Amino acid sequence: MHLTLNESLLNELLPLKNKLFRVAKRLLVSKEEAEDATQEILYRLWNIEEAQRAKFNNLEAYSITMIKNYCLDRLKSKQVQQTVSGELPQAAVPASLSQAVELKDAHQWVAKIINSLPEKERIIVQLREIEQYSFKEISAVVEMPETSVRVYLSRARKKIRTAFLKIDRYGL
Repeated sequence: MHLTLNESLLNELLPLKNKLFRVAKRLLVSKEEAEDATQEILYRLWNIEEAQRAKFNNLEAYSITMIKNYCLDRLKSKQVQQTVSGELPQAAVPASLSQAVELKDAHQWVAKIINSLPEKERIIVQLREIEQYSFKEISAVVEMPETSVRVYLSRARKKIRTAFLKIDRYGL
């Protein structure tokens, strides 16, 4: 069975769709804006000529870089009206209703804290903690040395931990 170029490209791009959406959602916060960004990047990737596409060592890293830059451009152009959404991947199912409420509340607070981080830290946390990228892959996406990525991630984790403990202990 011989796949045509379009089928082959489709098989490469479809698995990236959800990752691109999650990165866009973390940066833009709005689900609708994230969907639009994902669609735009997939469209751009689809229309890149085969010779140009052959230059990419890692299509996934290239596409994540594309969506990151696209989202940052959208944010800078002030076309995005951010809304606060507290979605994080759900952990294990809690045993009781009160635990479920506490867990959901904790997830919402952590999401708000992550959204309040500086741009680079937010991107690095998204890629490492949520998308499970390696430091090498993150380094390629954010175009900085791996050691810098580790430092940014460490600082971001400390900020998240400090802010969450402050909220947990003292409330708002």
